Amino acid sequence: MLPCLFIKNIYVFHYRQRSGECAADCDVNILKSKINKSLHRIALESFNRFIKNAMAYMMRLLFVWVMFHIITLPVAVYGQTKSYNQFWNDFQFVTPIKGKWSNEINIGQVWTSLSGDDDPFHSNAQLYARVWLHYSLSKFKLSVFTGYNHNPEIKLMGQDGLPEIRSAVQGIYYFKKTPFTLSGRLRIEDHLDRRIEQGFDESFRVRSQVKLTKTLNATEIAKGSVYLVASEEVFTQTSADVFEYPRFGSNRLTIGCGYAFTNDFLVEMDYSNDYYPNKNHQLSYHTVQVNFSCYNWLKNLKNTLLR
Repeated sequence: MLPCLFIKNIYVFHYRQRSGECAADCDVNILKSKINKSLHRIALESFNRFIKNAMAYMMRLLFVWVMFHIITLPVAVYGQTKSYNQFWNDFQFVTPIKGKWSNEINIGQVWTSLSGDDDPFHSNAQLYARVWLHYSLSKFKLSVFTGYNHNPEIKLMGQDGLPEIRSAVQGIYYFKKTPFTLSGRLRIEDHLDRRIEQGFDESFRVRSQVKLTKTLNATEIAKGSVYLVASEEVFTQTSADVFEYPRFGSNRLTIGCGYAFTNDFLVEMDYSNDYYPNKNHQLSYHTVQVNFSCYNWLKNLKNTLLR
């Protein structure tokens, strides 16, 4: 009887010891998991805070820059102003890839009038195609694109209608999403312009934009909703070194409205004015733009064909 009791006690002791070790291991794993989650949350919060502060600083600079040019605009109007009328159309085809990643194909066309002719369809100024890659978070969206621009009837600055290759990196920060959407965008573009005698000429353009979107009959843009858009954008031209000799290029003010025919198909019509200040003369472009946005277009096209 005693030997059996002794063996039983030894077995119970070892069982409790092993159970304690397993419990300790489980506690360590749980602790490690909590630490990793906390570090990930802290890193994400720090990144979002950094982006928010950077975009807020950029928006303050943009506001000061715009106000400076608005104040000094009456001083500059002594020069001659030339106005042109334009019509743009733009098609966006957006496809989700996986998780937070998505792809966009962007094609469009620009028509323009000429000096002394107000017809916005006088000349086919530009055809373009771009391929985007987007990564979206709750308040931040990072994008890159590369594209090809064909300028069939532009014969300025020695370009003579030759093509351009454009690439860009872009960041959008959403300051507020409800009951309206307020966002700030910063885009840095690399332009490779083909010249007749010199091959490709490289330059950079920095674009800073503040945009407001407000739905009128819904809480978000969905089927049957009408929405308004307004934006203010400043273009800064630079040399091949993006931080060398920056100069104010132009200012673009845009207002418009859109309608969602379905959750995945939107049509938007905008009016924009591009103003190019110059010491001797100013340029003003009055533009009507029609945008078509198609989301999940591959899936919707497949479903339509299989019906």
